Amino acid sequence: MRLVFASNNDHKLSEVRQIMPPSVEVLSLRDIGFEAEIDETGSTLEANSRIKAETVSDWISGKRSSLSDIDGVFADDTGLEIDALHGAPGVYTARWAGEPVANRAKALRELDGNENRGCQFRTVITLIRFSADGGQPSVSQVEGVVRGRIATAEYGEGGFGYDPLFIPEGYDRTFAELPASVKNSISHRARALKELVKLL
Repeated sequence: MRLVFASNNDHKLSEVRQIMPPSVEVLSLRDIGFEAEIDETGSTLEANSRIKAETVSDWISGKRSSLSDIDGVFADDTGLEIDALHGAPGVYTARWAGEPVANRAKALRELDGNENRGCQFRTVITLIRFSADGGQPSVSQVEGVVRGRIATAEYGEGGFGYDPLFIPEGYDRTFAELPASVKNSISHRARALKELVKLL
């Protein structure tokens, strides 16, 4: 099976390829020649995930003669939802303060002195499967959630985004300190992908 992951984020792509079963070949947008910017105009993770998947699906549908061996498209949108901030940054996680270092600094500022540091990472994946007989594609959504807490400072060199701040439940180290194999087995994206695999 060949599926397009609607992303060119190398960190995400590497994580997804490690988690997906060998029977699924995961292609990036770069692999299929998709170069357009996708406007994530949705107000929820569910909406943005669907926008990305549908945009790429529509583009592939216009090129079916050259991309006829692709079975579908999936896209994710992920949010960090901090309890004390009423679920913020949520859908604005990646662009909360402009870029990763500033985003992490803002999270630490917003929680300065606050003992309630509970939060969760939530990933929503939209899968669009193409019909073998040319009929309407099917659309499904799944999600994965991992609870945890925000550290009081940044720890670790691995991962990306908020990983140096996020301590998953049951652990005393951040995602950035944990080996990739451990993070990929318990992360929000891993849990969403496991649900996705059940649909394939």
